[in-house]
Amino acid sequence: MEEIFLVLISSALVNNIVVAHVIGTDPALVATQRRDVARGISCLMLILLPLTTVIASATSQLILIPLQLQYLQTFVFVMLIIMIVYGLRLWPKLWPKSWSGPFGKSGAEMFLPLEGVNVTVLGTLLLNQQQDNNLFYSFIFGLGTAIGFALMLALLTAINTRLEMADVPAPFKGLSITLLTLGLISMAFLGFSGLVK
Repeated sequence: MEEIFLVLISSALVNNIVVAHVIGTDPALVATQRRDVARGISCLMLILLPLTTVIASATSQLILIPLQLQYLQTFVFVMLIIMIVYGLRLWPKLWPKSWSGPFGKSGAEMFLPLEGVNVTVLGTLLLNQQQDNNLFYSFIFGLGTAIGFALMLALLTAINTRLEMADVPAPFKGLSITLLTLGLISMAFLGFSGLVK
């Protein structure tokens, strides 16, 4: 139980994919402009990352490694992401009917295609393969990474909301102040590095 908690905390806080590995900063910066978009992407990542991490880990352990096809790993992972995103898009019972985007589309129709080309998912799969986790710990790693990504989106969205009303000098308005804020958040996340050894 303690090891599960350590993997979860490590992937969410200590090795946060946005601030420690600088993977997924583009979706994090774009999604923080609106709360509903950030919430939608966070919810999808909480479903998509654990699912793709387990399936990719199983594919790697059962097919790629025994057949010595590790050089196809990135290509296979990209194809898996596309198939899983398409499968989730076809499964409407998973998404609440009340969850709709600003254009009347459902959240799944709006955000799932974006997640298919999101580097955060591929980066998580490749980081999981470097750690050589089994299927259960792959699920925990994917869940922790999704929680960490959602945490970063929530933090950046809340900070951007405050910055819109703040008196920011003209050269720092927009993306400049957001990048500075992300740098300060990443320095704050360095304080979590002593939690997991």
